[in-house]
Amino acid sequence: MIAGGELNKKHLTELRKALASMELPPQKRQRLIWRLAKYGVIAAAKRHVRNQESPDGQKWPGRKTKRKGKMLRNLPKLLHIREMPEIQAVRIYLQGGGYRNGEAPVPAGTVGYAQQNGMRVKVSRRSQPRKADAGKMATPAQAKKLRALGYRVRTGKRWKKPTLGDITRTIPYSQAGLLIRKL
Repeated sequence: MIAGGELNKKHLTELRKALASMELPPQKRQRLIWRLAKYGVIAAAKRHVRNQESPDGQKWPGRKTKRKGKMLRNLPKLLHIREMPEIQAVRIYLQGGGYRNGEAPVPAGTVGYAQQNGMRVKVSRRSQPRKADAGKMATPAQAKKLRALGYRVRTGKRWKKPTLGDITRTIPYSQAGLLIRKL
C-alpha cells in the first residue's frame, strides 16, 4: 500500500524506528530528515516521472489523446521542502511553475492533480470575461430596434430620429446594446 505516493507504510515505519534509535542531536536529526526528502523522496519522484511509473513499479496508463509526450514532466522541478523541526518532520510541496488561467495564477499542485486525476469544469457564459469589441459598430438589426424603441438624438434645438446609416456609423456595438436594454 502506498502512503502519500512516495513510500509504502512498512518502509515508513522502519525509517521512523531507525531515526528514533539513532542518538542524534535535534539539529542533525532534522538535517538527516531533510536530506532523506531532498535526495531520496524528490529524486524518486523525478525518477518515477522520467520512467512514467508509480512507486511500486507499475507503468502509468498512456495518454488518451494522440499526444505522445510524457505526463507530469515539469512538476518534479517544482517540489520544495519545508522543515518542521517542532514535530521533527519535513513537508514536501509544489510551488511555482507560473501556471495561469487567463489572468489568475493557478497553483502547481492543482495542475498536477488535474493532470493525474482528471478534472471537470462547468463553464457558463457569465463566468467568461466580456470581450470588448473595439471598433465594432452597431449592427443594422440593433439600429432597427433602437428606432422602433424611439431612440432620438439632439440636433441643435430639436430632437430627431436618426437614420439606420447614422446609427450604424456613429454608435458602437456595446453602446447600442446598452441603449436597447435601457429604452
